[in-house]
Amino acid sequence: MSGSTVLLFGGTFAPPHFGHVNAVEAARDYFRPDRILIMPTAEPPHKIRDAVDTPEVRLEMCRAAFGTLERVTVSDYEIDRGGISYTFNTLEYLHDKFVRILLLCGSDMLLTLDKWKNAGRIFELASIVCMPRYDDDIRSLLEKKAEYEENFGADVTVIESDILVLSSTEVRKLIANGSDLS
Repeated sequence: MSGSTVLLFGGTFAPPHFGHVNAVEAARDYFRPDRILIMPTAEPPHKIRDAVDTPEVRLEMCRAAFGTLERVTVSDYEIDRGGISYTFNTLEYLHDKFVRILLLCGSDMLLTLDKWKNAGRIFELASIVCMPRYDDDIRSLLEKKAEYEENFGADVTVIESDILVLSSTEVRKLIANGSDLS
């Protein structure tokens, strides 16, 4: 096995931004994984991509955004595989390569994780790490954590940290409006 613990952060990343980078750094500092994999999806199952939003462009943007971080590898696995990217498929691929998989997600994903394709398998294969935004309702996240632990036997950690409040949707709006992106 290539390392005992990997932190996996997947998503559309259209585009990746400082909020994503800060979340990875906070989770890295909290768990100290051996490796961190940033994995942009080929085709997200829950979103319709913009015509100019190609997987290859998002992969290059991820390399630019995360490439200088310690222990980080930007993986093209899902893009090379093609088609719709389901988290449980990627976790099954990684399962034989690592002793422990930490799946990093935002609060919006944590609140819906039980609705994802093969959610039970996701909870079986990975420990879930939720990185909330500062304006999130922590109580609802902790209730969902308790629900997953009870219903799925899940291992869920909600990290409370000072995270930049930002979304890719907000970044796209700023770009479209010609606003300052700094």
